[in-house]
Amino acid sequence: MTEPEDENGPAQMLHLATCQDCGRGLLIGQGIEEGPDGEEFTSPVVVWPSPADSVGARVPAALRREYEQARVCYQAQAYTAVAVMVRRTLEGVCAEEGVKRRTLGQSLSTLQEEGKIDQRLVDWAAELRVLGNEGAHYTGSQVSPEDARDALHLAQAFLDYMYTFSTQFEEFKKRRAQRHQRNT
Repeated sequence: MTEPEDENGPAQMLHLATCQDCGRGLLIGQGIEEGPDGEEFTSPVVVWPSPADSVGARVPAALRREYEQARVCYQAQAYTAVAVMVRRTLEGVCAEEGVKRRTLGQSLSTLQEEGKIDQRLVDWAAELRVLGNEGAHYTGSQVSPEDARDALHLAQAFLDYMYTFSTQFEEFKKRRAQRHQRNT
């Protein structure tokens, strides 16, 4: 089945398939892009079920898209692009939190000052920022597959901490406080 092109982007070919390992259903997507010989399909990507390394549903949609692009770059073995997309994701976190300083490092420091991230996340983000800078500027060297993989995992943990676990913890505390209040 092909979806027509609309304001969300180019058409996409969707395929139903069966996993050869577990026998469960899969939805595979392929984008359509203009190539030298006309329209061509991009490499297939599992659309559903969501891969295990995706971020939580509470992560803002714009940040999920940035992270998913980093993940697609990794699948395509574009490891330097992964570093750039992870850095972009960190910039997105700062923007989503209303922090826009001159540099990403300054924005991350502001998030820490506001109590939104702790020192460990600052350290993670600082390393990811440096790796992203290395990816964004021509140095003659490439980002290694291991560094790209670790950057993805750290970015996933960063996003889940910010938007899933923190929110879940606050809801947990609120629910416990309400129960305690009712019981006293």
